[in-house]
Amino acid sequence: MKNNHPSLHAAIRRLLPAIGLAACALAAPALAQTATTVDPNHGTIVVKKFYDANANGVRDAYEPWLSSWPMTLNGPGVSASTRLTTATWSGLPGGATYTVEESMPVETNWVRSAPATHPVSVTVVPCKTVTVKFGNYCLKGSGGRTPGFWSNRNGEAKLADGGTMAPELNLLSSLNLVDAAGNAFDPTGYEQFRTWLLGSTAVNMAYKLSSHLAAMTLNVEGGYVNGSSTFLPCQCTIDELLEDANAALTDPAATREQLEQLKNWLDQLNNGAAVVSPTPCKRTFATTY
Repeated sequence: MKNNHPSLHAAIRRLLPAIGLAACALAAPALAQTATTVDPNHGTIVVKKFYDANANGVRDAYEPWLSSWPMTLNGPGVSASTRLTTATWSGLPGGATYTVEESMPVETNWVRSAPATHPVSVTVVPCKTVTVKFGNYCLKGSGGRTPGFWSNRNGEAKLADGGTMAPELNLLSSLNLVDAAGNAFDPTGYEQFRTWLLGSTAVNMAYKLSSHLAAMTLNVEGGYVNGSSTFLPCQCTIDELLEDANAALTDPAATREQLEQLKNWLDQLNNGAAVVSPTPCKRTFATTY
């Protein structure tokens, strides 16, 4: 029979997908599943893992996803189902609640930062995918060298590793360093710098802060410390801490207590305090999946 109503048929074809979506959204009665039929009452849980480089509990755009991290799902019809990230469980009954739990590496320097609760409770939404994001970071020593290091032969050799100390001395002169009298200190030679380092005391807190600022600046320049590392006590990167310390030395409103806090943080880092690694550390798991 000839089709005399092409526009009507086209309208019906356009409506069919919408009708299917509406049935899914309204949680229509479950259909018997076959190789070609999907129950519209079912949903999916996806679990992803990211490296939380700044330890803020939120995935920022520059932070990478981590693969092959074991996640375990428990709930109706599922008992201790473990899969690797990105982990996906499909065909779960809508409205049912499951728990997702992550495995932790054998290496004890890994820390969970997100979600706030663990295990995580997840309710399946019919016809939808619910995504759960876990965040972790790892700690390691800062790698810092103390002012004492920079005043000994090893420090002297490191300063001259490029054949001259001129770049390092220029770098130090660009900072707001001060001496015991509070005068600007711009080193022009190693012996002058060494004497200044060894003479620093907390009588003038700005002087003591200056010595630790100089040491950490050289640590970053020399490759001992990664300035992008996050230091949890200040919730800042080492580069940001250096910037704050340098600014404080010329801030007339900065109190002795504020200068001392900055000095203490730099002192800890110069002595190898733990920082959040800017990149993921080694990770292994007790069970292979």
